[in-house]
This record gives sequence, C-alpha cells and structure tokens, in this order.
Amino acid sequence: MGIARDPQSVEIDFIKEMAEALGSTGLKLEDILAKASGAREEALDLLDRYHNRGSQADRPAPAAVNESIRAHNALVDQAEDTLRWLLIQREACGFRTHRNVHVHYPIPAKIKLVKE
Repeated sequence: MGIARDPQSVEIDFIKEMAEALGSTGLKLEDILAKASGAREEALDLLDRYHNRGSQADRPAPAAVNESIRAHNALVDQAEDTLRWLLIQREACGFRTHRNVHVHYPIPAKIKLVKE
C-alpha cells in the first residue's frame, strides 16, 4: 500500500527549494560584498599613502598597492558574477523587476591600478 501524497505538497517542496536557493545566493553575495568592502578600504588606504606621503620610507611600493587593488577588483568581479546568477535565479522564479536587488546589493566600482 502506497502513501497518498497531496499533489500540492510537491509544489510546496519545489517553492521551498527555490526560496532556499535564492537565499543561499543572496547570502553568498553579501559575504563577497563584505570582503570587497574590506579590500576596498585597504586598497584605498594604500593608494592614499602612495599618493600623499612625502618621504620614500612612508610610501608603499607600487607593486603592493596594485596587489591590493587587484584583490579588490577580483572580489568585485566575483560579486558581479554572483549577482548575475541571483538575477537569473530570480527570473526563473518569475520575478521580472530587479531594481530592489541592485539597491540591496550595490556592487562597488573597480579601482584603477597605479603606474609602476
């Protein structure tokens, strides 16, 4: 004798899975954006010290500045990719407008490298 299932329960399970996937991608994006924010602060601090220090001893090396900038820019690329996946998932779930997503998950601008 089989177990009778309510046909709507399969639909509910499907909706729960979609919501979980959206939430997971959103959390991943928040984590990447938090890391990008920290990397941005570090890169901008190094960049400021590079441009505004009088003595050579206080000035960070251009390679160190660029390494920090590259780390930030890589996180921005990763955030953009994750945001793209989030938008694709939202489209698959039936959401057609994404203005609120861009407000809730603002992607920072990339930073230009310094000349070495």
